[in-house]
Amino acid sequence: MTTFTSLAIDNPDDLVFGTCSHPLTLRSGLQIGAGPVHPELNFTLPPMVITADTMDEVTEQYRQMITGVCERAVELSTPGLVVEFEMLPDMTLNPEWGIGLVELLRSELDRYADKGLVSGLRVTPNDIREFSRPPVMRGGQHWEDMLRSFEGSARAGADMLAVESTGGKELHDGALLSADLPGIVFSLGVLGCRDMDFLWTAIVDVCQRHDVIPSGDSACGFANTAMVLADQRHIPRVLAALIRTLTVPRALIAFERGAVGPSKDCAYEGPFLKAITGYPISLEGAEAACAHLSPIGNVAKATPDLWSNESVANVKLLAGMAPTISLEQLVYATRVMNVATARNDGSALVACN
Repeated sequence: MTTFTSLAIDNPDDLVFGTCSHPLTLRSGLQIGAGPVHPELNFTLPPMVITADTMDEVTEQYRQMITGVCERAVELSTPGLVVEFEMLPDMTLNPEWGIGLVELLRSELDRYADKGLVSGLRVTPNDIREFSRPPVMRGGQHWEDMLRSFEGSARAGADMLAVESTGGKELHDGALLSADLPGIVFSLGVLGCRDMDFLWTAIVDVCQRHDVIPSGDSACGFANTAMVLADQRHIPRVLAALIRTLTVPRALIAFERGAVGPSKDCAYEGPFLKAITGYPISLEGAEAACAHLSPIGNVAKATPDLWSNESVANVKLLAGMAPTISLEQLVYATRVMNVATARNDGSALVACN
Protein backbone atom coordinates (compact mmCIF):
# COMPACT_ATOMS: atom_id res chain seq x y z
CA MET A 1 0.00 0.00 0.00
CA THR A 2 1.23 3.49 -0.88
CA THR A 3 0.58 6.57 1.21
CA PHE A 4 0.94 9.92 -0.53
CA THR A 5 2.32 12.59 1.79
CA SER A 6 3.63 15.12 -0.74
CA LEU A 7 2.97 16.29 -4.28
CA ALA A 8 4.62 14.43 -7.13
CA ILE A 9 4.23 17.58 -9.26
CA ASP A 10 4.72 20.57 -6.97
CA ASN A 11 5.38 23.23 -9.62
CA PRO A 12 2.14 24.44 -11.28
CA ASP A 13 4.05 25.07 -14.51
CA ASP A 14 4.82 21.34 -14.72
CA LEU A 15 1.17 20.30 -14.41
CA VAL A 16 0.53 20.29 -18.16
CA PHE A 17 -0.95 18.03 -20.78
CA GLY A 18 1.01 15.09 -22.12
CA THR A 19 3.63 14.71 -19.40
CA CYS A 20 3.63 13.22 -15.93
CA SER A 21 6.11 11.84 -13.42
CA HIS A 22 5.26 8.19 -14.04
CA PRO A 23 4.32 7.56 -17.69
CA LEU A 24 2.90 4.19 -18.69
CA THR A 25 3.77 1.93 -21.60
CA LEU A 26 1.12 -0.50 -22.86
CA ARG A 27 1.86 -3.88 -24.41
CA SER A 28 1.44 -2.34 -27.86
CA GLY A 29 4.22 0.14 -27.09
CA LEU A 30 1.79 3.05 -26.71
CA GLN A 31 3.15 5.48 -24.14
CA ILE A 32 0.79 7.54 -21.99
CA GLY A 33 2.14 10.59 -20.22
CA ALA A 34 5.48 10.59 -22.05
CA GLY A 35 4.85 13.65 -24.25
CA PRO A 36 2.02 13.25 -26.77
CA VAL A 37 -1.64 13.41 -25.74
CA HIS A 38 -3.62 10.56 -27.28
CA PRO A 39 -7.35 10.40 -28.01
CA GLU A 40 -9.41 8.06 -25.86
CA LEU A 41 -12.63 7.14 -27.61
CA ASN A 42 -15.69 5.76 -25.87
CA PHE A 43 -18.74 4.58 -27.81
CA THR A 44 -22.00 2.90 -26.96
CA LEU A 45 -25.15 1.45 -28.46
CA PRO A 46 -28.04 3.41 -29.91
CA PRO A 47 -31.30 3.01 -27.97
CA MET A 48 -32.07 -0.71 -28.05
CA VAL A 49 -32.94 -3.60 -25.78
CA ILE A 50 -30.10 -5.90 -24.73
CA THR A 51 -31.25 -9.49 -24.35
CA ALA A 52 -30.01 -12.92 -25.33
CA ASP A 53 -32.14 -12.61 -28.45
CA THR A 54 -30.55 -9.29 -29.49
CA MET A 55 -26.92 -10.09 -28.69
CA ASP A 56 -26.09 -10.83 -32.32
CA GLU A 57 -27.30 -7.34 -33.22
CA VAL A 58 -25.41 -5.85 -30.27
CA THR A 59 -22.22 -7.58 -31.40
CA GLU A 60 -22.66 -6.30 -34.93
CA GLN A 61 -23.13 -2.75 -33.63
CA TYR A 62 -19.81 -2.93 -31.77
CA ARG A 63 -18.12 -4.52 -34.79
CA GLN A 64 -19.28 -1.60 -36.97
CA MET A 65 -18.15 0.95 -34.39
CA ILE A 66 -14.66 -0.38 -33.81
CA THR A 67 -14.04 -1.04 -37.51
CA GLY A 68 -15.16 2.44 -38.55
CA VAL A 69 -13.10 4.07 -35.81
CA CYS A 70 -9.94 2.11 -36.54
CA GLU A 71 -10.26 2.68 -40.28
CA ARG A 72 -10.53 6.43 -39.80
CA ALA A 73 -7.70 6.46 -37.27
CA VAL A 74 -5.42 4.84 -39.86
CA GLU A 75 -6.57 7.27 -42.55
CA LEU A 76 -5.71 10.20 -40.26
CA SER A 77 -2.27 8.72 -39.41
CA THR A 78 -3.20 8.78 -35.75
CA PRO A 79 -0.01 8.04 -33.77
CA GLY A 80 -1.87 6.42 -30.87
CA LEU A 81 -5.41 5.59 -29.80
CA VAL A 82 -7.04 4.30 -26.64
CA VAL A 83 -10.51 2.76 -26.90
CA GLU A 84 -12.58 2.52 -23.75
CA PHE A 85 -15.33 -0.05 -23.53
CA GLU A 86 -17.74 0.89 -20.77
CA MET A 87 -19.97 -2.10 -20.22
CA LEU A 88 -23.64 -1.31 -20.01
CA PRO A 89 -25.32 -2.80 -16.93
CA ASP A 90 -26.72 -5.82 -18.77
CA MET A 91 -23.22 -6.66 -20.02
CA THR A 92 -21.97 -6.97 -16.45
CA LEU A 93 -25.12 -8.58 -15.11
CA ASN A 94 -24.44 -11.22 -17.79
CA PRO A 95 -20.60 -11.30 -17.73
CA GLU A 96 -20.23 -13.55 -20.76
CA TRP A 97 -21.90 -10.87 -22.92
CA GLY A 98 -19.44 -8.16 -21.94
CA ILE A 99 -16.45 -10.48 -22.11
CA GLY A 100 -17.42 -11.54 -25.61
CA LEU A 101 -17.44 -7.90 -26.71
CA VAL A 102 -14.00 -7.38 -25.16
CA GLU A 103 -12.74 -10.26 -27.30
CA LEU A 104 -14.25 -8.63 -30.39
CA LEU A 105 -12.68 -5.24 -29.68
CA ARG A 106 -9.30 -6.80 -28.92
CA SER A 107 -9.39 -8.78 -32.16
CA GLU A 108 -10.17 -5.70 -34.27
CA LEU A 109 -7.53 -3.55 -32.57
CA ASP A 110 -4.98 -6.29 -33.18
CA ARG A 111 -6.04 -6.51 -36.82
CA TYR A 112 -5.48 -2.80 -37.31
CA ALA A 113 -2.14 -3.00 -35.52
CA ASP A 114 -0.97 -4.74 -38.69
CA LYS A 115 -1.94 -1.54 -40.54
CA GLY A 116 0.18 0.59 -38.22
CA LEU A 117 -2.34 1.63 -35.56
CA VAL A 118 -0.79 1.65 -32.08
CA SER A 119 -3.61 1.29 -29.58
CA GLY A 120 -4.78 0.29 -26.15
CA LEU A 121 -8.04 -1.07 -24.74
CA ARG A 122 -9.49 0.09 -21.45
CA VAL A 123 -12.41 -1.97 -20.11
CA THR A 124 -14.78 -0.61 -17.50
CA PRO A 125 -17.29 -3.09 -16.09
CA ASN A 126 -20.40 -1.52 -14.62
CA ASP A 127 -20.78 -1.28 -10.84
CA ILE A 128 -23.93 -3.37 -10.61
CA ARG A 129 -23.87 -3.80 -6.82
CA GLU A 130 -26.49 -1.05 -6.45
CA PHE A 131 -28.96 -3.25 -8.37
CA SER A 132 -29.64 -4.87 -5.01
CA ARG A 133 -31.95 -2.83 -2.83
CA PRO A 134 -30.58 -1.84 -0.44
CA PRO A 135 -27.16 -2.14 -2.13
CA VAL A 136 -25.07 -5.16 -1.14
CA MET A 137 -21.49 -4.02 -1.69
CA ARG A 138 -19.21 -6.83 -0.50
CA GLY A 139 -20.87 -10.08 -1.44
CA GLY A 140 -23.74 -11.67 -3.28
CA GLN A 141 -24.43 -12.46 -6.93
CA HIS A 142 -23.87 -8.94 -8.26
CA TRP A 143 -20.43 -8.71 -6.66
CA GLU A 144 -19.54 -12.16 -8.00
CA ASP A 145 -20.64 -11.10 -11.50
CA MET A 146 -18.49 -7.98 -11.29
CA LEU A 147 -15.47 -10.07 -10.37
CA ARG A 148 -16.21 -12.43 -13.28
CA SER A 149 -16.36 -9.41 -15.59
CA PHE A 150 -12.99 -8.09 -14.40
CA GLU A 151 -11.35 -11.51 -14.61
CA GLY A 152 -12.83 -12.33 -17.99
CA SER A 153 -11.98 -8.92 -19.45
CA ALA A 154 -8.38 -9.30 -18.32
CA ARG A 155 -8.14 -12.72 -19.96
CA ALA A 156 -9.88 -11.47 -23.12
CA GLY A 157 -7.26 -8.83 -23.84
CA ALA A 158 -7.94 -5.65 -21.86
CA ASP A 159 -4.83 -3.51 -21.42
CA MET A 160 -6.38 -1.56 -18.54
CA LEU A 161 -9.24 -2.12 -16.11
CA ALA A 162 -11.31 0.66 -14.57
CA VAL A 163 -14.64 1.21 -12.86
CA GLU A 164 -17.05 3.98 -11.95
CA SER A 165 -17.80 2.82 -8.43
CA THR A 166 -20.84 3.81 -6.40
CA GLY A 167 -20.05 3.04 -2.77
CA GLY A 168 -21.80 5.68 -0.64
CA LYS A 169 -24.07 6.83 -3.46
CA GLU A 170 -27.11 5.43 -1.65
CA LEU A 171 -26.63 8.21 0.92
CA HIS A 172 -25.13 10.83 -1.38
CA ASP A 173 -28.13 11.04 -3.74
CA GLY A 174 -30.48 12.20 -1.02
CA ALA A 175 -27.91 14.46 0.58
CA LEU A 176 -27.20 16.10 -2.77
CA LEU A 177 -30.82 16.94 -3.50
CA SER A 178 -31.32 18.41 -0.04
CA ALA A 179 -27.94 20.23 0.00
CA ASP A 180 -27.03 18.28 3.15
CA LEU A 181 -23.30 19.05 3.32
CA PRO A 182 -22.52 16.80 6.33
CA GLY A 183 -24.28 13.93 4.54
CA ILE A 184 -22.32 14.61 1.35
CA VAL A 185 -19.02 14.67 3.24
CA PHE A 186 -19.85 11.46 5.11
CA SER A 187 -20.91 9.58 1.97
CA LEU A 188 -17.78 10.59 0.03
CA GLY A 189 -15.18 10.78 2.80
CA VAL A 190 -16.21 7.77 4.88
CA LEU A 191 -18.51 5.38 3.02
CA GLY A 192 -16.96 6.02 -0.39
CA CYS A 193 -13.40 5.70 0.87
CA ARG A 194 -14.13 2.45 2.70
CA ASP A 195 -15.71 0.99 -0.39
CA MET A 196 -12.78 2.09 -2.55
CA ASP A 197 -10.44 0.28 -0.18
CA PHE A 198 -12.40 -2.95 -0.56
CA LEU A 199 -13.07 -2.65 -4.27
CA TRP A 200 -9.62 -1.60 -5.47
CA THR A 201 -7.85 -4.21 -3.40
CA ALA A 202 -9.82 -6.76 -5.42
CA ILE A 203 -9.30 -5.05 -8.80
CA VAL A 204 -5.55 -4.71 -8.31
CA ASP A 205 -5.36 -8.38 -7.38
CA VAL A 206 -7.06 -9.31 -10.67
CA CYS A 207 -4.73 -7.04 -12.63
CA GLN A 208 -1.58 -8.40 -11.04
CA ARG A 209 -2.59 -11.98 -11.81
CA HIS A 210 -3.24 -11.18 -15.47
CA ASP A 211 -0.55 -8.56 -16.17
CA VAL A 212 -3.13 -5.83 -16.77
CA ILE A 213 -2.87 -2.19 -15.71
CA PRO A 214 -5.18 -1.12 -12.86
CA SER A 215 -6.03 2.31 -14.21
CA GLY A 216 -8.50 4.26 -12.09
CA ASP A 217 -11.96 5.07 -10.83
CA SER A 218 -14.39 7.94 -11.30
CA ALA A 219 -16.77 9.81 -9.03
CA CYS A 220 -19.10 10.20 -12.00
CA GLY A 221 -22.13 9.05 -10.00
CA PHE A 222 -21.39 11.74 -7.44
CA ALA A 223 -19.67 14.81 -8.87
CA ASN A 224 -20.77 14.55 -12.49
CA THR A 225 -24.35 14.05 -11.35
CA ALA A 226 -23.98 17.22 -9.31
CA MET A 227 -22.47 19.07 -12.28
CA VAL A 228 -25.37 18.15 -14.56
CA LEU A 229 -27.97 19.02 -11.91
CA ALA A 230 -26.27 22.38 -11.39
CA ASP A 231 -26.21 23.04 -15.12
CA GLN A 232 -29.97 22.40 -15.11
CA ARG A 233 -30.35 24.82 -12.18
CA HIS A 234 -31.60 22.13 -9.78
CA ILE A 235 -28.79 22.69 -7.26
CA PRO A 236 -26.32 25.57 -6.74
CA ARG A 237 -23.23 25.56 -8.96
CA VAL A 238 -21.04 26.32 -5.96
CA LEU A 239 -22.26 23.11 -4.28
CA ALA A 240 -21.43 21.10 -7.39
CA ALA A 241 -17.95 22.64 -7.48
CA LEU A 242 -17.41 21.80 -3.82
CA ILE A 243 -18.48 18.20 -4.38
CA ARG A 244 -15.97 17.94 -7.22
CA THR A 245 -13.15 18.71 -4.77
CA LEU A 246 -14.60 16.47 -2.07
CA THR A 247 -14.25 13.47 -4.39
CA VAL A 248 -10.44 13.67 -4.42
CA PRO A 249 -9.69 11.67 -1.22
CA ARG A 250 -12.08 8.95 -2.38
CA ALA A 251 -10.42 8.68 -5.80
CA LEU A 252 -6.95 8.68 -4.25
CA ILE A 253 -7.69 5.39 -2.45
CA ALA A 254 -7.46 3.54 -5.78
CA PHE A 255 -3.88 4.75 -6.23
CA GLU A 256 -3.00 3.92 -2.64
CA ARG A 257 -4.15 0.35 -3.32
CA GLY A 258 -2.14 0.03 -6.53
CA ALA A 259 -3.84 1.84 -9.42
CA VAL A 260 -1.34 3.58 -11.71
CA GLY A 261 -3.59 5.48 -14.12
CA PRO A 262 -4.65 6.77 -16.42
CA SER A 263 -7.58 7.89 -14.30
CA LYS A 264 -11.01 7.86 -15.93
CA ASP A 265 -12.06 10.55 -18.40
CA CYS A 266 -15.16 11.52 -16.42
CA ALA A 267 -13.09 11.82 -13.23
CA TYR A 268 -12.75 15.58 -13.19
CA GLU A 269 -10.76 15.09 -10.01
CA GLY A 270 -7.96 13.96 -12.33
CA PRO A 271 -5.75 17.08 -12.14
CA PHE A 272 -5.58 16.69 -8.36
CA LEU A 273 -4.66 13.02 -8.76
CA LYS A 274 -1.97 13.81 -11.32
CA ALA A 275 -0.42 16.46 -9.06
CA ILE A 276 -0.48 14.16 -6.02
CA THR A 277 0.53 10.83 -7.58
CA GLY A 278 2.38 11.78 -10.77
CA TYR A 279 0.41 9.18 -12.74
CA PRO A 280 -1.24 9.98 -16.08
CA ILE A 281 -4.88 10.99 -16.38
CA SER A 282 -7.65 11.06 -18.94
CA LEU A 283 -10.01 14.03 -19.11
CA GLU A 284 -12.96 15.24 -21.14
CA GLY A 285 -14.35 18.65 -22.04
CA ALA A 286 -15.35 20.35 -25.27
CA GLU A 287 -15.37 17.16 -27.33
CA ALA A 288 -17.57 15.45 -24.73
CA ALA A 289 -20.58 17.60 -25.62
CA CYS A 290 -21.90 14.57 -27.50
CA ALA A 291 -22.51 13.00 -24.06
CA HIS A 292 -23.39 15.90 -21.78
CA LEU A 293 -23.30 19.67 -21.59
CA SER A 294 -21.00 21.23 -19.00
CA PRO A 295 -19.19 24.48 -18.20
CA ILE A 296 -15.79 22.76 -18.47
CA GLY A 297 -15.20 23.33 -22.20
CA ASN A 298 -11.52 23.72 -23.02
CA VAL A 299 -10.37 24.28 -19.42
CA ALA A 300 -9.69 20.57 -18.83
CA LYS A 301 -7.32 20.49 -21.80
CA ALA A 302 -4.63 22.03 -19.60
CA THR A 303 -3.59 18.76 -17.95
CA PRO A 304 -4.69 15.49 -19.68
CA ASP A 305 -2.53 12.69 -21.01
CA LEU A 306 -5.55 11.15 -22.76
CA TRP A 307 -8.34 13.34 -24.19
CA SER A 308 -11.77 11.75 -24.33
CA ASN A 309 -15.22 12.25 -25.80
CA GLU A 310 -16.88 10.68 -22.72
CA SER A 311 -19.20 8.52 -24.87
CA VAL A 312 -21.18 8.66 -28.08
CA ALA A 313 -24.01 6.50 -29.40
CA ASN A 314 -23.73 4.68 -32.70
CA VAL A 315 -26.13 6.86 -34.68
CA LYS A 316 -25.91 8.14 -38.25
CA LEU A 317 -24.93 11.77 -38.82
CA LEU A 318 -24.41 13.55 -42.11
CA ALA A 319 -20.69 12.75 -42.33
CA GLY A 320 -20.98 9.18 -41.13
CA MET A 321 -21.48 7.25 -37.91
CA ALA A 322 -21.11 9.29 -34.73
CA PRO A 323 -18.22 7.28 -33.16
CA THR A 324 -16.09 7.78 -36.28
CA ILE A 325 -16.87 11.51 -36.30
CA SER A 326 -16.09 11.76 -32.59
CA LEU A 327 -12.76 10.04 -33.18
CA GLU A 328 -11.86 12.61 -35.82
CA GLN A 329 -12.70 15.48 -33.46
CA LEU A 330 -10.47 13.99 -30.76
CA VAL A 331 -7.61 13.42 -33.19
CA TYR A 332 -7.63 17.05 -34.30
CA ALA A 333 -7.93 18.32 -30.72
CA THR A 334 -4.95 16.26 -29.55
CA ARG A 335 -2.99 17.22 -32.66
CA VAL A 336 -3.16 20.88 -31.61
CA MET A 337 -1.85 19.97 -28.15
CA ASN A 338 0.95 17.85 -29.53
CA VAL A 339 2.10 20.51 -32.01
CA ALA A 340 2.22 22.99 -29.13
CA THR A 341 4.33 20.55 -27.14
CA ALA A 342 6.70 19.96 -30.06
CA ARG A 343 7.20 23.73 -30.33
CA ASN A 344 7.78 24.05 -26.57
CA ASP A 345 4.72 26.25 -26.44
CA GLY A 346 2.38 24.16 -24.36
CA SER A 347 2.00 26.84 -21.70
CA ALA A 348 0.71 29.29 -24.29
CA LEU A 349 -2.01 26.82 -25.33
CA VAL A 350 -2.91 26.26 -21.68
CA ALA A 351 -3.32 30.01 -21.28
CA CYS A 352 -5.60 30.14 -24.33
CA ASN A 353 -7.82 27.42 -22.90
